[in-house]
Amino acid sequence: MNPQPDIEQEAKQLGERLALLLAAADMPDDVKAGFVAMMPEMTPEQLDRLMKILEANVHDTAVGENKELGEAIQKAQAEYEAAQAAAQQKALSALDDIEAALKQAEV
Repeated sequence: MNPQPDIEQEAKQLGERLALLLAAADMPDDVKAGFVAMMPEMTPEQLDRLMKILEANVHDTAVGENKELGEAIQKAQAEYEAAQAAAQQKALSALDDIEAALKQAEV
C-alpha cells in the first residue's frame, strides 16, 4: 500500500477548506490575498493556526448574522402584530357603527 495518495488527498482537502474559510471570512480582500501569498511558506503548525483563526472568524460572523436576523424577525413580528391589532380594532369599530345604524333604523 502506498500512503502517498492519502497524503495528497488530505492536502487537497486542507487546501479546499482553507479556500472556503478565506472566502467566507469577514475581512478585507487585501488581507485575504496576503494570507494566500504567505501560505506556501507556512509551516503545518502555522497553517493549522491560520485555519483556527479563520474558523473563529467565520463562526463569529455567522453568530452576528444570526443575531441580526433574529432581531429583524422579532421586529417584523411586532410590526405585524401591531398592524393586525389595528385592523381588528378598525373592524370592530365598523361593526359597532353598523350595529348602531341598525338600532336607529329599528326605532
